[in-house]
Amino acid sequence: MDDNFKIGIIGGKGKMGEFFTRFFQKKGYEVLISDKNTKLDNRSLLKETKVIILSVPMSVFPQVVEEIANLTTEKHWVLDVCSLKLEPYKVMRSLLKKPEVLATHPLFGPYEPSLKGKTIAYFPIRGKNLLKWFSQVMCEEGLKLVKIPPKKHDQIMGLVQVLNHFWLILLGNLIKQSGFTLEEIVSLATPSFLKQLEILQRLAYQDEKLYGKIQLDNPYGKRFRNLFYKQCQKLIKVLNSDQAQTLFETNFKEVKALAKELENLLKPLSLN
Repeated sequence: MDDNFKIGIIGGKGKMGEFFTRFFQKKGYEVLISDKNTKLDNRSLLKETKVIILSVPMSVFPQVVEEIANLTTEKHWVLDVCSLKLEPYKVMRSLLKKPEVLATHPLFGPYEPSLKGKTIAYFPIRGKNLLKWFSQVMCEEGLKLVKIPPKKHDQIMGLVQVLNHFWLILLGNLIKQSGFTLEEIVSLATPSFLKQLEILQRLAYQDEKLYGKIQLDNPYGKRFRNLFYKQCQKLIKVLNSDQAQTLFETNFKEVKALAKELENLLKPLSLN
């Protein structure tokens, strides 16, 4: 394979599009982009590149794939970077009949200083050469690749992404309504709470429209938001009962057992 083949990014002016432009340029690849008000349109981009990265919003993803479908050939490699996988998977499998195709989800944002230890979820749709090249390039950066069926991916993202962001927004709202200043809270924060605040502070650099889409587009998000609400009600009921201490200790022991399992899972990751 010719290492000098060109990479095209549709949606190259978006944050992830810009990230992957820098990423591949640093690795020595020539990268071309198409987007609104760019020199190249999608048709021209496909004529000049081999690898096509689809970095566009879910709302326009089907139209973009339909637009390029008849322009792709057996020589093209096409992959997406959508945060949901089932619908993009269905669209690409249905419309892209000739090129090699790979569904991916980088589980990190465009502002990460290092990719070592970060994860990319993927699922092959057609062909082996694209997957082989993609795996090699990503593993060189210390990234971990996790193969997972699209539906299962979206279900887990209902917890990992949707509920995680939901909790962070709630935490921010709770802090705002607490009556304390940020200085007061930080000055008395425990180490574990400081870690939560450090995660919360990262929202300062995130796109509210993207986060809104993550909340609303994942069909499994509602399930986990409702489960969160029910668990809050359940724990409040425990703490308001006549047997609060005993019931709380029982619940705490159950979570301790879960925490022990997590410790065994996370320990190898902390050593890398």
